[in-house]
Amino acid sequence: MSFFARIVGIFSRPKLSVKYDRGASSRDPLTLRDAQFKQRNAVQKMRRGVADVSVSRQRLDIQAADLEQALDRLVRQAEKSRLDGDELAAQTAMGRHLIMGGQLADIVNQRNALAEQETMLIGALAQLQARVSGFNVTVETLKATQSAAHADHAIAQALEEFKKPEVGQAERP
Repeated sequence: MSFFARIVGIFSRPKLSVKYDRGASSRDPLTLRDAQFKQRNAVQKMRRGVADVSVSRQRLDIQAADLEQALDRLVRQAEKSRLDGDELAAQTAMGRHLIMGGQLADIVNQRNALAEQETMLIGALAQLQARVSGFNVTVETLKATQSAAHADHAIAQALEEFKKPEVGQAERP
């Protein structure tokens, strides 16, 4: 089978609409439009994933900042209690400070893990977008090749029709 015959075969297959036929076999070959649609959806899902991770990381940043402010207030409260002579209140404030310090460390660890995950997802998204762009270039090349093949075929047919003598006309000597 020649190259052009394969290209014509690809483009002459019936195209599926955006809504997939539910009765279609899973073994049916994908058309180029279907492949592009699936790739576009994959890129969109990846972008949503990156955005979700980014928002989660930012929320943890806000929680960490709030906890740091609360820790500062507890330190001030403990110092004030010591100055007032209330050692029990100072110890209670420092106990809370210790517990909240552990919570802050957990939040910072989670935030760092999300930042690493976000970086990894951004890199994977860039790779996916590059692959999709490469595929789109290939699709456009195939479409151009198909158009050129159709043009060549039309030209060849026109030349054949031009070379044939018209029926009913006798050739003159």
